[in-house]
Amino acid sequence: MSTHFALVGNLTKELAGHALRRIQVLKELKKTDELVYETYYWDFNAEYFSLRADFTNMPEKVKTTLLTVAEIVEALALDDNELVTAPAEFEVVEAQIAVECSQMVVREDGIAFLAIPKHCDFYVTTAEIPVSVLQEAASIDKNETLQKTAS
Repeated sequence: MSTHFALVGNLTKELAGHALRRIQVLKELKKTDELVYETYYWDFNAEYFSLRADFTNMPEKVKTTLLTVAEIVEALALDDNELVTAPAEFEVVEAQIAVECSQMVVREDGIAFLAIPKHCDFYVTTAEIPVSVLQEAASIDKNETLQKTAS
């Protein structure tokens, strides 16, 4: 099982609508510049965490929370799915990975998040959240145009 994950806090109506507007901006930009592939925005909506933890000197409450998180992650079958919806009570504490340069990557078909863990020289990225998921979160009928999210 993987041990490093990213949690996109609540994929709220506002965040999903904002992401859909950014996708529309990208599509408009591509009309004027065919070499544009994706765009990047500074964004801290994703929380990165690891289930690898040193339980030495860890308070009992944190150990219990971390083990609960591990059980939920295992139940979500992340090894079989890149993108899953966690239950409402899912919460990450004390296992977060501090990151620098957290960004939202906007592509025509969806968004992803990337960051550099503090004191490291590599990037971590999430799976892409497809437009259909963003539309559902924004409560938009899939047949409506993205321009309606801008109004």
